[in-house]
Amino acid sequence: MMLSLLHRIVWTAGAIVLASDSTGYAAEQFKILDASQIRARIVGNDITDGPHWSMYFRQDGKLISAESGSSWTGRWKIQGNKLCLSLPSSTELECNEVWMSETNVRMRVNKDQETFDAIIARHHGN
Repeated sequence: MMLSLLHRIVWTAGAIVLASDSTGYAAEQFKILDASQIRARIVGNDITDGPHWSMYFRQDGKLISAESGSSWTGRWKIQGNKLCLSLPSSTELECNEVWMSETNVRMRVNKDQETFDAIIARHHGN
């Protein structure tokens, strides 16, 4: 469910942007993050496509998302070595592996699913 929501966000808001950058991802070496690395790299920052949408992972476990003038809130937590998200459209947590190469991030629920690609950016604002 989470991955489909993330894919819907990507495709509706930034498919052209991500498609134009996808060749850059192929040459990079992504490494899976463990719990401490997820906390250090993701928490307090945004996962974003840049101009269209973002998800801010607050220190207190609150997740704030903004897309094209609208926003919603949810919760996040780290379970094992996965980043788990609770969204308004679901009562269940969706837990994702997190892979990174520099500021590029890939998330996926399991190895059989497509990855969700974005970037990590410093949060500006609330």
